[in-house]
Amino acid sequence: MDTMKATRYQERLQRRRQQILATAGRLQKESRELAGQRHLDWLDQAWDENEARLLDQLSEGYLRELGRIERALGRILSGTYGLCTACHHPIEKGRLDLFPETEFCLPCQEMRERFEKAA
Repeated sequence: MDTMKATRYQERLQRRRQQILATAGRLQKESRELAGQRHLDWLDQAWDENEARLLDQLSEGYLRELGRIERALGRILSGTYGLCTACHHPIEKGRLDLFPETEFCLPCQEMRERFEKAA
């Protein structure tokens, strides 16, 4: 992949990383606020517990995405960005445009998904 294309993807990944970090910070703040609240009403308490679980799930999803972004940025630095980490063939441009953090070409991703469903 040429340097100019890699730089564009790098900028997109860095912007997304900043968005995730800002959102994760807000989620952490909300979680702390929820943890500090005590309700006598069991319905309010159940609502807060449900909301806390949802915030935790959102945080986990953002952390997974952040990990994928960090690995993609590492591949840009190492010069392997745009190559499938499984088969080492180029990842389709359209796929990179939609998912710049992707590690796999479409055939390898489909194979992984089939394997995960079977397991």
